[in-house]
Amino acid sequence: MWIKGGLWVVMCTGLVGCTEVSNGIANGLASIGAPSDVTGEGIRTLALLGGDVRARGPEGYCIDQGASDARRGFSVMAGCALLSSDAAVMPALDGLITVQFGDEDTASVTDNEDAFAAFLESDAGRGLLAGDGDPVNLSEVSTITDRAGVLARFEDTSGPAIMGTSGPQWRGFLDVNGRLVTISVLSFDRGALSRGEGERLLTVAMAELAEANVIVALSE
Repeated sequence: MWIKGGLWVVMCTGLVGCTEVSNGIANGLASIGAPSDVTGEGIRTLALLGGDVRARGPEGYCIDQGASDARRGFSVMAGCALLSSDAAVMPALDGLITVQFGDEDTASVTDNEDAFAAFLESDAGRGLLAGDGDPVNLSEVSTITDRAGVLARFEDTSGPAIMGTSGPQWRGFLDVNGRLVTISVLSFDRGALSRGEGERLLTVAMAELAEANVIVALSE
């Protein structure tokens, strides 16, 4: 049975939308366009949570190792040209992507997609999506369910989620290896993603993440 209160607890256990994750991002990219990667070498895949799962972005995206926290299952991705001197070309869809893995046994989306989407559109779900927890500050909340999971688009009027970003946000929820995972896509101030572009980037990011972790599961 789908229990909304239980879902709230699961989603606030280390998932994007809770204060500790927002703080982790804020301490990452010092300024948009200036690399914060601690190595200066672009990598596309990063093992998280002791190797139990992996973060991997779309083609042209690299992991910001300075802003990510592998022990907490959190990663930040941006165009490789921002993070590595080896990459000169930015991806066609230029945004900022964050990934947060939940605890073990928090998987909540599979076979519950419609109920999950309905929750996100409720006051409780809107409060979870809002950066400050206040559902009043959210506008244009819309959800989509497909084979990838549940996708949400919304605008938070309380202010930018991360310095250097603005406008609508796209957030995806899916289950990976028994964990609930949140993926966020944000637009840079310098070039906003259109509605279709943000949705497409999020869908590709979700697919890449799922594929990367199929490899992990098969190797166990």
